[in-house]
Amino acid sequence: MVVGIMLCKNEADRYLPKVLNQLTSICDKVIVLDDGSTDYTMDLCLEYGCLVFHKSDSTWETNELELRKLLWELGTECLCDGDWVICLDADETFHDIDKLADRMETAEEYECDGLSFNLYDMWDDKYYRDDNHWTAHAREWLICVRYNPDKTYEWNETPLHCGRFPMNASDRVGISRLGVQHWGWAKESDRIQKYERYKRCDPEGKWGSNSQYESIIEPYPRLVRFI
Repeated sequence: MVVGIMLCKNEADRYLPKVLNQLTSICDKVIVLDDGSTDYTMDLCLEYGCLVFHKSDSTWETNELELRKLLWELGTECLCDGDWVICLDADETFHDIDKLADRMETAEEYECDGLSFNLYDMWDDKYYRDDNHWTAHAREWLICVRYNPDKTYEWNETPLHCGRFPMNASDRVGISRLGVQHWGWAKESDRIQKYERYKRCDPEGKWGSNSQYESIIEPYPRLVRFI
């Protein structure tokens, strides 16, 4: 079984339809944790056949860790040993998604319990950010893992930037050589909103980097065309 899990809050008019199109095409089940949406995010997820859990009080700004843990618990309740969990945020899409099933099959053949991807922070519809503060595309990020019911999963216990998976979610990671495009930075209005959120939630840079926070609003960042 392949299960997709995702956090949502007021995403209906952004990138959610494209994300749901992808997840529902490759997953047997998609589980959404809605963090207090006031738009039609929940209805849209239900239209795509997702199993939706709604929190009436949003805790995204105060305790992301609580949400990530709850989403993991909800997503793994139905899984058996070796089943796959795909965790995307509501503003992320796979590039070359048609190759994903083959990569997962190869990972199983090599006894991998995770798949990593390059993450491209898109600054508009064609270009991604590439400088000292924005290097996600040059690293490997765990986005698909195989569930082990016998493992005691442990999290990075920080309220912000805690990670999408437990720290020990995977012991043997396969490199997919595929990319995930992160669209949450692609509009100036979204960048300003994120900047203000980080400065409000982490003013001293305790869980992140103040220099990176400030770089969000730089007027002329270095951009590279995506493929």
